[in-house]
Amino acid sequence: MNTVVPQNRVFNSLPNSLAAGTLPDGIGRSFFDGNEAVTFLRDSTQLGWHGTYAAVTHERPHETERRPIPAVWIATGLTRTSLRRIIRGREDYDPSIPSNVVTITPPGENVRDVIGLAANALHVFLSNSIIGEVAAEMFPGRGEEVSIAPAFCVGDPVMAPLLQIVQQALRDPASEAQLKVDHLTRALAAHILSMGYRSEFVRPANDLAARQMRVLREYIEGNLASEISIADLANLLGLSRTQFLRRFKASTGTSPYQRVMEIRIEKAKELLVPARMSLSEIAAACGFANQAHLTAVFKRFVKLSPGAFRRRF
Repeated sequence: MNTVVPQNRVFNSLPNSLAAGTLPDGIGRSFFDGNEAVTFLRDSTQLGWHGTYAAVTHERPHETERRPIPAVWIATGLTRTSLRRIIRGREDYDPSIPSNVVTITPPGENVRDVIGLAANALHVFLSNSIIGEVAAEMFPGRGEEVSIAPAFCVGDPVMAPLLQIVQQALRDPASEAQLKVDHLTRALAAHILSMGYRSEFVRPANDLAARQMRVLREYIEGNLASEISIADLANLLGLSRTQFLRRFKASTGTSPYQRVMEIRIEKAKELLVPARMSLSEIAAACGFANQAHLTAVFKRFVKLSPGAFRRRF
């Protein structure tokens, strides 16, 4: 059974004054407090993600009532399970839910869930500050009208791959994951919001000017050894995160995360050829977490290990 129930605008009435870098009360491990049927396999508590929390859990059969929270809650099963859900007095039930279908809970909802089969699941929470920021950019002048549509076990070809990358980001080094997650969470927010609006309301993105692209390049090259976030790059140009992401994509056809990684690899190539620095020193100079991180990313981009590249050139 795949169900989308009527939309609400409840997130506008909930606390939305928190900065995107903080997590409101109720988002995080505390959301699952007291539920002995839930075991955390990994989560983002120590990863420094902005306004977002994600967790992979193993859940034994149980029944639970979820309290309202100031965030959109996205859940997807990683293995087959069954779910009975009661929200706004409406009950939905699917005795055999395949993996990678999505259930969306808007902010401010009381929900009762009955998990019938043991399963692994991915939970992603997008705070109201992120949703509000994306809504304001997508629908100028209509931000207060934004609505979130609850969904029960929906197969979504756009959201499924985004959630898979979020799951992978939980395994990535924090320095690499942050930039990626900033982009992913806003892509998820934009998609959820677009489910309730006609596409013609979306403001077209303008390209970044050549001067702005030069400023970005100089900043990235000058700060390669440091962590570079989307907020840093957006602030550099005086844009919001969402404006920056849309305009960067329109200008380059790629994401800021991808471009930063490309510049890190370009610098690593330059440092490899003289053979004066060790791989661990090059990793630190180029902003990689360690030598293993450098090797993994280098192989992905160059199709050679750093050592093989050095020997060849």
